[in-house]
Amino acid sequence: MAMTSVSIIGAGPAGSYSAYLLARAGFDVSVFEEHPIVGEPWACTGVITEDVLSRQLKLPEELVVNRIEKARIISPDNNFIEVKLKNDVVIDRAVFDQHVAEMAKNEGAKYYVNHRFVEICGNGESDGKVTAKIRNKNLNQLKGVESDWLIGADGPRSEVARSAGIFGNRKFYVGSQVTAKMENDNLIRFYPSENGIAWTVPENSRIVRAGIAANKNASGYFDEFMTQAVGKDYKQRIIARQAGPIPVYSPKAQTQKGRILLAGDAATMVKATTLGGINQSLMAATAVAEAIATGKDYSKLWKKKLGRDLWLSLMMRKAMNRFSDNDYNKLVKIFGSSKNKRMLEEFDRDEPRKFAFKLLLQEPRLLLLSRRLLF
Repeated sequence: MAMTSVSIIGAGPAGSYSAYLLARAGFDVSVFEEHPIVGEPWACTGVITEDVLSRQLKLPEELVVNRIEKARIISPDNNFIEVKLKNDVVIDRAVFDQHVAEMAKNEGAKYYVNHRFVEICGNGESDGKVTAKIRNKNLNQLKGVESDWLIGADGPRSEVARSAGIFGNRKFYVGSQVTAKMENDNLIRFYPSENGIAWTVPENSRIVRAGIAANKNASGYFDEFMTQAVGKDYKQRIIARQAGPIPVYSPKAQTQKGRILLAGDAATMVKATTLGGINQSLMAATAVAEAIATGKDYSKLWKKKLGRDLWLSLMMRKAMNRFSDNDYNKLVKIFGSSKNKRMLEEFDRDEPRKFAFKLLLQEPRLLLLSRRLLF
């Protein structure tokens, strides 16, 4: 009896971790990656809590670029709070993706780099098979790939979602980041403002990843922030650039059509508060594998695992989008109290449901601020 076949488009965390879990479970897995090297190019701060990541897979030490113990949140009026972090690490994102891909290969998954998804020819509703057209960029040849399941893990602008007719009305932040030479004290710095989100993340004492995410005037915001945080000569300090769209989570996003599933950024599974999505991609992969192995409803599976936290992060982001710079000044002052700062240090960023309501009860001023901005 032939093994159930799965074609996965995209070799990022969602695609490769799905490949690993499915191949380990005995499925015939093929992964198609449009770039010649897995993990490149990348656009990510690479900050993740090691404890959170370890729930899905063990992080090899060679992937860790830096370990961070503190973060500073700086208001527009330059007041700040400093919080301790719990096992936060900065990873080499390209090597991380390559590591997860090697895990999948070791379980028997087949990888095809420089292979670009073009379109879906059949969605499996009639004959139980999904046919995708894939272009071999090495030979400039187009071929049809037939499989029992097709997984779209091909990023925010997912061509799989478009071809399947489930892309929907998506919204994006523009993310712009550079790796730059900059002396630093090994603190992550966040700069919330009415313009968007900005940050500097140290790779070591002399190099940082600095960038912004905005939904308007991203270029002007980036230039203003880099001049302020890195220096007027920031352009001469740049070592590398990383940029790309960041999806805004949509609770209404359709993530399945017949035997076609979407996971990770391709399904808008990104925390709206911090715009991070590595852990969410890994969790989505576990839902992909469970749905294919058991026949359970994929949407219900992933929503049970991370839907509530994604929704709550979105509600928090919608409130924050209405904040003025003065509101952010007030917010930083509110969190300057020892009890509020302690809660920030203790909560799990990937599970806001565990702290959000407790924090609102503890600090009534947050409730008043949120209500004024939401209603």
